[in-house]
Amino acid sequence: MEDVKRLFLLSLCLVVFAFCTSSQAEQPAVPELLQKMLDGPLADVEEIVFATRQIGHDGHWYANFGYYAGEPHRKAYRAMGRLVKYNLRTRKQTILLRDDAGTIRDPQVHYDGKKIIFSYRKGDSENFNLYEINVDGTGLTQITDGAFNDIEPTYLPDGGIMFVSNRCNRWVNCWLTQVAVLYRCDGDGDNIEELSSNNDHDNTPWPMPDGRVLYTRWEYTDRSQVDFHHLWTMNPDGSGQMVYYGNQHPGILMIDAKAIPDTGKKYFSDADGRKPDQCD
Repeated sequence: MEDVKRLFLLSLCLVVFAFCTSSQAEQPAVPELLQKMLDGPLADVEEIVFATRQIGHDGHWYANFGYYAGEPHRKAYRAMGRLVKYNLRTRKQTILLRDDAGTIRDPQVHYDGKKIIFSYRKGDSENFNLYEINVDGTGLTQITDGAFNDIEPTYLPDGGIMFVSNRCNRWVNCWLTQVAVLYRCDGDGDNIEELSSNNDHDNTPWPMPDGRVLYTRWEYTDRSQVDFHHLWTMNPDGSGQMVYYGNQHPGILMIDAKAIPDTGKKYFSDADGRKPDQCD
């Protein structure tokens, strides 16, 4: 429970950090909300980890591989990849991994605080794969490989990894991008198994305190292609898939959802990730 709580607080802290450093012209010494967190629930936390990359040019939330329709002239990769460690108190930034031609995304710190899993497209590669690195920047290790895009990894309490991948080999019905659904593998990348068979995207899996995994499912079959992107749950082995919240509220995208410990609520981004929200 404490590990899940720590991960949620760190992710919320990163949101605060990103908001407070978005303007380079005027940067307050210590933002009020961040200071409250440092004095309270994050009193024993020194550092956070985040990734940066070029701003994308596509407005579709699911066009996140950077490649359209398999045609060379439709490549739209984001470069200037960085994996960064940031000290919340000294405000010192340490670049753990840099690839000016590549893309780094989706970092998550392990429950033991010693390593980080993330998705990485090397500058000389067409595809994203999962990698791990120690929190001091040493020991870069590739977890998955192949001509696929593996993104949005999350550590599972049983030692496995759940992630999103286009290994299903499908395309979005109304656009020129590939579909990605949920997979899992062992901690070393072995025994890759498809967990969902959605016609379109499943995204951003995250463990909940009760052992289930919370994720975003794009419902497209017999429903509007633009209106239903709601929260679903499944067990870590892929069983028990069911809607978690709503499912009759068109026009909202519930993504990047995480449990708020001890409250029974969930934190998520809506409206194409433009603002945070919560639900019971």
